Amino acid sequence: MVKLYGQYRSRAFRVIWFMKESGIAWEHVNVTINVDNASSKEDWYLKLNPNGRVPTIEDNSFVMWETAAINLYLAEKYGSPLWPADPEGRGRALQWGFFIANDIEGPMIKIYLHRFRLPAEKRDARVAEESEPLLLDKLAILERHLAQASFFQGERWGMADFLIASVLYSLTEMKYARLAEFPRLSQWLNESIARPAAKEAIALRLGA
Repeated sequence: MVKLYGQYRSRAFRVIWFMKESGIAWEHVNVTINVDNASSKEDWYLKLNPNGRVPTIEDNSFVMWETAAINLYLAEKYGSPLWPADPEGRGRALQWGFFIANDIEGPMIKIYLHRFRLPAEKRDARVAEESEPLLLDKLAILERHLAQASFFQGERWGMADFLIASVLYSLTEMKYARLAEFPRLSQWLNESIARPAAKEAIALRLGA
């Protein structure tokens, strides 16, 4: 059984969603972040994840951190139905996975923090404003892709779609108004987070 370290309202949510999509049994160990005396900074946890971040998994004796890497590992090891069977499909999943991590998540998280998540006194409107053009430019790439195809992975919703949707979920949580400028992407994202596994993972996240 996979042991997942993290709190539900964190990137650990993405691993939970993936394990539910894939039928992987897991055990949750709550690890706090961004609070006084956070357990993510305690010595026992730093031995697992020297970054002091979440999530981390322990799969038997194998310890791993970094969210996207965890999900790619779990997909291959446990034969997830989302995992492509051919090298081209796996290449496509990696392409979109790297794109979402390198080009979209950074500016999106800055907007998320400074318009939604941080206490009012810690928000910096300028940070959000400067990040927005970067985000919109990359969302347009996703929109253009969906003008030509129904999914990112191929003929069906798969690993690439999961990697994108699990990151873009934050746009729905903060009710990002400008997402409406990308109607195909909005529809695809709404359909993605309406999947039964996504709804179960979101319920855990929002109930935390």
